[in-house]
Amino acid sequence: MRRSLTATLVLTWLLTLALPARADCPGNRLANPGFEEGAYKTESVGTSLSSWLANGWSPWSILGDATNNREVEYKLPDAVALGTSYNIHSGRYCQAFFTNYGTHTGGFYQRVQVPAGSRVTFSIWVQIYTGERELMSDGHPYSDLEWPQKEGDKRGPGNYRVWAGIDPYGGAPGFGAPPPDTIVWSEPVLDRETRVIGDNGSQIDAWVQLTVSTVAQGEWVTVFTKGSPEFPVKHNNSFWDDACLVVESAPTVTPRPTDTPAPTAVPTDTPEPTATETSTVVPPTATPEPTATATDTPTPTEMPPTETPDPTATPTSTATVAAPTAATQPTAAPTASSAISSEAGGLIAYGVAAVAAVGVLVWLRARPRS
Repeated sequence: MRRSLTATLVLTWLLTLALPARADCPGNRLANPGFEEGAYKTESVGTSLSSWLANGWSPWSILGDATNNREVEYKLPDAVALGTSYNIHSGRYCQAFFTNYGTHTGGFYQRVQVPAGSRVTFSIWVQIYTGERELMSDGHPYSDLEWPQKEGDKRGPGNYRVWAGIDPYGGAPGFGAPPPDTIVWSEPVLDRETRVIGDNGSQIDAWVQLTVSTVAQGEWVTVFTKGSPEFPVKHNNSFWDDACLVVESAPTVTPRPTDTPAPTAVPTDTPEPTATETSTVVPPTATPEPTATATDTPTPTEMPPTETPDPTATPTSTATVAAPTAATQPTAAPTASSAISSEAGGLIAYGVAAVAAVGVLVWLRARPRS
């Protein structure tokens, strides 16, 4: 007995080590996304007594009769207890729901808080097992996808379809009520689309990942799984594992445009650049100052015109013409030359007058007396 117990413990330990690690999902917003953190009996929320659901998740199912929309049953398959991880995507547990000889429309959901207006993406892995006959390949069951060959032949799939969904408004249906109409669903996957052939030639119901994205319309979203077979065959089962909900982009909240006046407030400081523009205008206004220095040069020209009444003073105009070239010279030099020229002009005028007077006297004396 001890050997049997020891062998069982060793087998359990080896199986646990052999289980693949759970897929990585950075920033996952979900609680218990790998279904590894315990479970609870869901009879308190309206399910049958035999149902178990992973902690953090809630059941939903449309309730019909025993054949159509039959109540689903929830279980957590255990890879260690089963001795195989064929129905487990990663870790030790997954979440499953099913009906026997009946169709169903149901699943489970989780409500999550996210930034309002953010874009969120929900993904989850699923495996479908369906059919009338119980078929085995390489030690594991696989779906019966063959249609009846003749009347009364018991074979064929349930035409089982699965979806992943997000309600961007965060709705949460009670058990027995339909899910909200506002759910955004992924494209459905049909049982026949998941059949693959393994490396050793065995028939395998492959795991597929469902993904859906939408924009949160409030601070809460709800992620959903959904399974719905068309025919009430013996096995209509779906296995779910490794759920992930991430915020893909920052919220596009409308209050942000009200923050834009802050940048527009910066241009209100632009009057300072306009002040610099006015300061740049100052140098053009200062340019008349050089012209003012040019107006100082006419001051020598103002001195000679005082001599213009004397006809002999016209040569002084040549001196005034030279004045612009002498602008770089001291102005005292032109004034000295003008004084000398005026003195010479006075002596010449006096001599001319004296000569004229002597001539007059000579003429008077020489004139014959009558």
